[in-house]
Amino acid sequence: MASEHDEPAVAPPPPGVPRTAEPVPTAPVTDESGFISLPPGMANFDSGTYRMEARRPEPAVAERPPVFVPTVVPGLPVTPPAAATGEPVDEATRVTVAPVDDATRVVPSRRAAWTLTLPAGESRALRAGVLLLGRGPAASEAWPGAELLPLDDPRKSVSKTHAALELDGAGTLKVHDLDSTNGVWLSYANGDEVDVVPGSPGIVEDGAVLHLGEFGIRLQRR
Repeated sequence: MASEHDEPAVAPPPPGVPRTAEPVPTAPVTDESGFISLPPGMANFDSGTYRMEARRPEPAVAERPPVFVPTVVPGLPVTPPAAATGEPVDEATRVTVAPVDDATRVVPSRRAAWTLTLPAGESRALRAGVLLLGRGPAASEAWPGAELLPLDDPRKSVSKTHAALELDGAGTLKVHDLDSTNGVWLSYANGDEVDVVPGSPGIVEDGAVLHLGEFGIRLQRR
């Protein structure tokens, strides 16, 4: 019969159930600084300041220098961009442009000019544009900016605004009959005569005499 001082009996585990391993006491670990820390897996209930490992500085990222891409201009040489070596760019480098040839001379216009000679011998040069002829020519909406040439015709065979001479940029001279009373025609040294009908301008040839009624004007190309 067991007494109260006997140790309690420990029943063996049933067959097939492994025995529970008894904990093995672990010795405390001492770090390099001399402080005693708890073994791994053991909770540290010390509320004091703890030491952190020094954070490694992040590696510096090298910035890539900007690459200059030149604009290609037709007719100009293309200079390749300098290599990205980090060295300062040579400011003395420049893209040169061929200088303008100041020796180029302006040639005279090949456009032909005409000379108008009145019966009294007075002459004047014809410029590109329109010249209105008559005893008292008036400005016309059909030719804004046209020049006016009054004719001294004592016999009054010339209408106030009788005809128009039109010289284009190519040197071609045309004559228009502006519904005159006595008509417009051209005569030449070889005897040819050409009537000018209102609304259908006539082409003036070199040396022609322009007849406005009884008033004659010689037209010469120079």
